[in-house]
Amino acid sequence: MEDTIKIELLTPLTGNFTSRELERQWEEGEYEYDVYEGLPLDGADLSQYESEIKEAIEKYNAIGNEEGKPCNLMDYFHGSAAIKESVIRAVPSVKQKDGVLYGCTTLELTTFLEQSETKELYEYVTGQYSDGWGEGFEQQEIQVGDGEIYVHFWQSDDYEIQISDPDYQQKETEMRRPKMQLVGQDGNVFSILARANKLLQANGQGQEAKEMIARVQKSDNYYQALHIISEYVETELSEDFQKATKPPKKRGKEECR
Repeated sequence: MEDTIKIELLTPLTGNFTSRELERQWEEGEYEYDVYEGLPLDGADLSQYESEIKEAIEKYNAIGNEEGKPCNLMDYFHGSAAIKESVIRAVPSVKQKDGVLYGCTTLELTTFLEQSETKELYEYVTGQYSDGWGEGFEQQEIQVGDGEIYVHFWQSDDYEIQISDPDYQQKETEMRRPKMQLVGQDGNVFSILARANKLLQANGQGQEAKEMIARVQKSDNYYQALHIISEYVETELSEDFQKATKPPKKRGKEECR
């Protein structure tokens, strides 16, 4: 299989803890929460149970799957064909970050999604955690110490999806940069800028197009303008293009085999 893009989507986790001791305290009026709901836990509280939760997810994901393969949420996706084609897998698990345990959906993609496609995918993942996969998993009893916990991948308050890689936006922009030829084309800078703007707009990068135009308008000369444009669309002046087309280094006598 060709190289794919892997992205981790982090979502908040909550849980509930119950034990015989809590039942006793509740019966004697010493415990303020409903014993059947248990002691509420947040992501920081759940971090101590990371291994137990991961094990429970692995067992739950393997139910009904051939050879125990992890559950792939994309098997149940019936939305846009472009998303179905681009996103190969979406596997739920958990991941600890800065002492907090998060729900972690690992995506495997063949290409980056457009903004509208990303929104649709996020809505699908949210739906799976609120009514689908997550609704089933939160009913799984996870044994820990002297009690058990129930883990929720969705909650009505403070729910959001974030990408774990802080450099994702930059990587996405670089990967999605459209190609544009300079040699043999109209060399007028305004014509070049117009072509680059059109390519970016068609690629769903309207914000990048605006930023490019603003920077070009402030450039000092023609060549600086071309280099700025080449940061947003791949041209003969782009660093990546030059690396890809650079001839191999000639070996000296000491390098010959």
